[in-house]
Amino acid sequence: MDQHPLLLPLLDKALERRKHLEPADIEDAARSAGLPAALAWETANFYPRYQARGVRWLLVDEPVLRSRNFDELLSALKEAAVAAGVAAGTVYSYGLEAVGPALVVEDGPERRVYAPVDLEGIRKLADGSEPGTLAELMPRGLARTGGWLLDSPGKLPDLSGAGGLIADVDSAGLRGLGGALFPSGRKLAAVQAQESDVKYVVVNGDESEPGNFKDRWLMEHNPRLVWAGAALAARAVGAKEIIFYVRGEYTAALARVEAARAELEASGYFEDLHTRTFRGGGLYICGEESALLESIEGRRAEPRLKPPYPAEAGLFGRPTLVSNVETLAHMALISLRGADSYREYSPKLFSISGDVRRPGVYELPLGTPLQEALETAGASDTRAVLMGGAAGTFLRFPENASLPLDYDAPRALGDSIGPGALMVFDSSRDLWAAAESVTAFFAHESCGRCFPCSLGTPHLHQLVLRWRQGEAQPELMRQLGETLEKGSLCGLGQAAPWAVRSLIDRFEEVAR
Repeated sequence: MDQHPLLLPLLDKALERRKHLEPADIEDAARSAGLPAALAWETANFYPRYQARGVRWLLVDEPVLRSRNFDELLSALKEAAVAAGVAAGTVYSYGLEAVGPALVVEDGPERRVYAPVDLEGIRKLADGSEPGTLAELMPRGLARTGGWLLDSPGKLPDLSGAGGLIADVDSAGLRGLGGALFPSGRKLAAVQAQESDVKYVVVNGDESEPGNFKDRWLMEHNPRLVWAGAALAARAVGAKEIIFYVRGEYTAALARVEAARAELEASGYFEDLHTRTFRGGGLYICGEESALLESIEGRRAEPRLKPPYPAEAGLFGRPTLVSNVETLAHMALISLRGADSYREYSPKLFSISGDVRRPGVYELPLGTPLQEALETAGASDTRAVLMGGAAGTFLRFPENASLPLDYDAPRALGDSIGPGALMVFDSSRDLWAAAESVTAFFAHESCGRCFPCSLGTPHLHQLVLRWRQGEAQPELMRQLGETLEKGSLCGLGQAAPWAVRSLIDRFEEVAR
């Protein structure tokens, strides 16, 4: 790396010495990182991890739970917290929708996660009892089907074959699987074409959106495949350094990714590549590729104006490939199995949760009909599917039973498979309660960089609350949604109104 030590790891080291940061810690970290003290203070105040808050009990808020007994669980948690003299509240997705409800016990920067929890377990908290099963590691058994991505490869691809990777990725038809679905070959080629003596590959493991958990599974249970894809991509574009950015709350994933890195480093697999694992800032906006780069550089995670794109001027102004965890795993598979074989099968991971008997991570061929995917997970009496996660849209069911889950068919209807989340709701669920969770999430996670998003997302949430109270204002919601889509700087604000708009337009019986 052609820069000073990085600020966030320096703050993390200081935080390890005690449960809070002292002013001297922040100023020492700033000096070591070669950054102004004012910028370091701004960064430390931006990321929740560096703000000491004592003990808190936090119920994980996500759309499926909101449509069930969320209010009852939260009320019980608050009662228990009052009895114990601690604070209580909510927090957003931990990638545990398939095993929830989930509860986070926070003590400063330290967190213990329990899932599943129920009313009885929550009430026992006041007596000092454990509320449920510790869930630091995502159960391996949540991989409900076998497949190329879910089975650890016995042999990793030879990096000497990286010269043909871009052509193979193009031929295979791979797209970015973090949600944007941009052609991966074009992204690789754009970085390769830049003339620079320093280039980077950054692995985007900041999976933070409710409904999505397939990247967490890969990081915890098959990280070697992801590292192999990143190493191939680095060789293909001419990069010498790989930074694997893991969501800050995913402590088990961080440990597994680092262990895999150390193993591959010791075996000589990386050869002349420099690699490092980076603990993310702990905010949803960090998953936006340019905000992620700002985070690594020690700044607030705010999206940059584009152009220039990261391929031209990314990390520290150098050409940078930012690629999603699953996307890089696919690149390794393409190298191992060949573009023709890959294209014939076209695997894709889906995070399926909600009203299904077997929630989990499923590897299915692209183009699998929606009904087949739901039946595989054991769905019945399905009324709606929130496809794509929080930044997705509600689909009516069974009207969309035959919809192919691929890149193009959903887009023809104004939808997208996004990262591959399918949140299933049966006929007993309150869809507007789920929408309330979605809009609360976006309002909470807006970084504040642009006014349409920072002002619009809380207002949209308030409109949903008023709708649930009988004050329906669909036209105002549509107008606000259009402002968010057209005026927001990044995908967070642009996608915030999609779920709400799809409810208004597609579910007349609830759009009163």
